[in-house]
Amino acid sequence: MIKPITKSDLIDCLDILKMSFEEGAVRFGLTHNYRGRTRLPISELEKEFLEGCMMYGYYYNDELVGFLSLKFLKDDAMGINDIAILPEYQSKGFGSKLMQFSKEEAKRHHCKKIRLGMIDDNLKLKAWYEKHGFNTVELVKYDTVTYTVGKMEFILT
Repeated sequence: MIKPITKSDLIDCLDILKMSFEEGAVRFGLTHNYRGRTRLPISELEKEFLEGCMMYGYYYNDELVGFLSLKFLKDDAMGINDIAILPEYQSKGFGSKLMQFSKEEAKRHHCKKIRLGMIDDNLKLKAWYEKHGFNTVELVKYDTVTYTVGKMEFILT
């Protein structure tokens, strides 16, 4: 079941982000000082919540096992900030359900596309996004990280 996150759920959502992204952070050489969303302080997640990010949890047997964060972007687009599933629940279809939900939310809000950024070198994750209809629209290489950032987009019909 997918339902909106409340402010009191944010600490659990932060744990999901940390646990689900940690393996990738280590694999792609993110340092202990910077691991992206795995080191996000609760204050930043609370700020995103208060600034209007739409946050949802995926509940399985009444346990919060997944987290989705969406935000409105320019040009009638919706952005996926996070789509994260606890490691022990990955590859069970929960992420695909959150992805489908994000597409439905974007349509409901009359958006024309969905955008996201990800580590382009993470071929398994990239293939998962492509399976869900996303295409790479830009590749960005920053001097401060060892990987390439892929910006992906899904056009809603």
